[in-house]
Amino acid sequence: MNYLFIIDPTNSLVLYKDTTVILMKECLRQNINIFYSTIDAISIDSKMNIEVEHHKIKSINESITSNNMTKSNIQYFNKIFIRKDPPFDTSYLNLTYILDHLKSNDIKIFNNPSSIRSHNEKLSILQFNDLITPSLVTSSFSAIKEFISKYKKVILKPLDGMAGNGIFMVTNKDKNLNAILETMINDSHHLIMAQKFIPEISEGDTRIILINGEPLPYGLTRIPKSDEIRANLAKGGSGIIRKINKNDKVIINRIKPYLLEKNLNFVGIDIIGSYLTEINVTSPTGLVEIQDQSNINYAEFVINALQ
Repeated sequence: MNYLFIIDPTNSLVLYKDTTVILMKECLRQNINIFYSTIDAISIDSKMNIEVEHHKIKSINESITSNNMTKSNIQYFNKIFIRKDPPFDTSYLNLTYILDHLKSNDIKIFNNPSSIRSHNEKLSILQFNDLITPSLVTSSFSAIKEFISKYKKVILKPLDGMAGNGIFMVTNKDKNLNAILETMINDSHHLIMAQKFIPEISEGDTRIILINGEPLPYGLTRIPKSDEIRANLAKGGSGIIRKINKNDKVIINRIKPYLLEKNLNFVGIDIIGSYLTEINVTSPTGLVEIQDQSNINYAEFVINALQ
């Protein structure tokens, strides 16, 4: 078996806590041949042949040890894991277009390229309006100010961000509001998302990993520091696992048909209080913390379940 991981450059991976790394380690443990490539090393010609410049990984310890770069037709691989982090920019977009031309049913891609392309991790929640806090997506200063005036305390976030980057909490009394909007929207009229503030964030933001629409038994609740509203571990939040509860199951059962229809097989959803806040499909994280705290090899389950 030959598995390909499409990732960011290996020197950007945090080996002790990156979900991609723990999945690759599990493949090595199962004696699966694993290879990595980056999005700039994949090409397609006029005959629709897709070529991949890749490295075979020999071991992962304090560093990743791999062979020299070689090139193969994409048909060489049995499974492909798209694990490139956001932002979903032009290069990421073009990767999905190239992979769309892979017609072999013998090669499984996680997640489906066209579904990644059509699924914005922030915008996608709008179709489940009964599960989310009041939300608005716009580049209009006046519309955002009206929204803030109505809901008093609001979270503003970019549509293509990750790890809590570029997120602001504002009120209708915030004297820096114009400056924040100018920074976020710019002259390019970037769309941003405004959401009514969810006070339960003080109790944490829970990441739940769904495999084929079904959750792992535990979610990772990320609790913000006392002086923060962002719970992301990258912003200093602490992570504690908890069992999936009844409210989680309501949300999961509601979105499961959508995920299965779109072949979004490896997903990380975020829940604050009783609200769904994101559906992450590019490179969901949290598996390392869930596995370490539960002492259960969920990486083995993930690799074996994604068939």
